[in-house]
Amino acid sequence: MGRRQQWVYHVEPSRFPPDFPERLERFREAGGFSSRALARRLRVDNRMLRRWRRGAQPDPGQLVALFNLAAEMGILHILLPAVGEPEAVER
Repeated sequence: MGRRQQWVYHVEPSRFPPDFPERLERFREAGGFSSRALARRLRVDNRMLRRWRRGAQPDPGQLVALFNLAAEMGILHILLPAVGEPEAVER
């Protein structure tokens, strides 16, 4: 018989910023990317980028790639909510 599970982890549902499509567009423009160039840089299909602009959420790996690119370029603040914004404060 196996060991009894001691820990139970509760995962909160993620609160994804509802204005992510606008943030993504501002990021694309600030970085000087065309849609196709940004998709290539993130190693996703151009259709995936279109879905994100329509409100679909990137999976965690794609989000990490996007944040890494933004951090490299020094424009991560465009994608992340500011400290005073409701998404960052609500619990």
